Amino acid sequence: MRRGETTGDIVEQDLPGIGRSYTVDGADGGHVTVVLHHTGRRDVYVFAKGESDEPAAVAEFSDDQARRLGSILAGAYFKPAVVEKLEAVIGGLLIEWATVREDSPGCGRSLEELAVRRETKMTVAAIVHADHSTTVAPEADYVLAEADQLVVIGRPEDLPTFLAHVIT
Repeated sequence: MRRGETTGDIVEQDLPGIGRSYTVDGADGGHVTVVLHHTGRRDVYVFAKGESDEPAAVAEFSDDQARRLGSILAGAYFKPAVVEKLEAVIGGLLIEWATVREDSPGCGRSLEELAVRRETKMTVAAIVHADHSTTVAPEADYVLAEADQLVVIGRPEDLPTFLAHVIT
């Protein structure tokens, strides 16, 4: 694939009658090209280091699948340790994601039983369930389940207490 105009670390190219391509260099010296079709379909081409003519792998995604993959890459499903510390601090307000594991102290217990607000000074604002459904402002009787992703808000200094009490 031919490269076009560079925007930051992404090379963009119009593909008349098809859509647009975006190429990003990988940390290993290879690169990935995503072709976004006018139909919404995305084709992902992975090129190994030193290879520029034939992709090492090709995958096709629907619009919905591509958006979910984007969420994964952005850290919405799992956050690497390097990003885990803070997601957002707005005027002293921390917004953080935390995932309940099978061995988490909060797994199988209700928010009321855990006394989350009283014990940790953090608030569970929303929960993304394993089936990707959500509960906004969960009631106190909500029982945490494995793989629940909690959106918690509060002060940055209270997060370690919350994590120790509910997650780790």
